[in-house]
Amino acid sequence: MAPQSNSVLARLLPVAGTAYLAYLATRPPPARWVGLGCLAVVTPFLVGWVLGNVFGVGPWSGDDE
Repeated sequence: MAPQSNSVLARLLPVAGTAYLAYLATRPPPARWVGLGCLAVVTPFLVGWVLGNVFGVGPWSGDDE
């Protein structure tokens, strides 16, 4: 298995990327459509990442057996 990175930057990268897509979604078209389209794809992964890192559920839970 690949080594896990515990740096703050690596852990916050998904949140920062999603925040940037939300910013794009507030801009005038065509950036709005790009932001909304990407958010439609990324949001389910972000929800899974948050559930794993915050609540310890799912494949991103971090408890390797």
